[in-house]
Amino acid sequence: MVTTRTITAAELLVMGSDVPYELIQGELVSVSPSSIKSNMILSNIHGAIFAFVRSRKLGLLSVGEGGYLLESNPDTVVAPDIGFVVRDRLPDPIPARGYLPVRPDLIVEVISPTDERSEIERKQALYDRIEVPVVWWIDPRRETASVHVPGQPVQVIDRTGQLDGGDLLPGFTLKLAEIFDEL
Repeated sequence: MVTTRTITAAELLVMGSDVPYELIQGELVSVSPSSIKSNMILSNIHGAIFAFVRSRKLGLLSVGEGGYLLESNPDTVVAPDIGFVVRDRLPDPIPARGYLPVRPDLIVEVISPTDERSEIERKQALYDRIEVPVVWWIDPRRETASVHVPGQPVQVIDRTGQLDGGDLLPGFTLKLAEIFDEL
């Protein structure tokens, strides 16, 4: 959808959660529902990270429609497949309504068959611009993960490798075969 005027985060919020859009620098961007395979992979990843984060009280983990206000004037609101914010960066209190006004420390995006390459690149450019410390792009078709860390080359992991939580999730690992084989 192309808008003729800049939309704000407040206006997006009023539209409701059943509106499938993100807001990129004031412009509404349509978000397609994912395939069931992509969603099952997302569930596997979320379950593993959730158990790890919750047992250690490391921070906030969102899935699906959890919105983050990343930029203001013009506003940018995204809802990554998974977002994680370390505990000491969370606002107190966490807003009961609206979007979390901090960038995630970890973003996980599962590529769906309908995702266009240009859209993935646009989103990664946004994540680079706002300096998301770690982004994992999961590609179900290729059974790979691409790990993006600012200032480092992109690391591509095949299904025989594993994701590593690094400094954000110390001790966390997830074998890619496990997220793809449980389908």
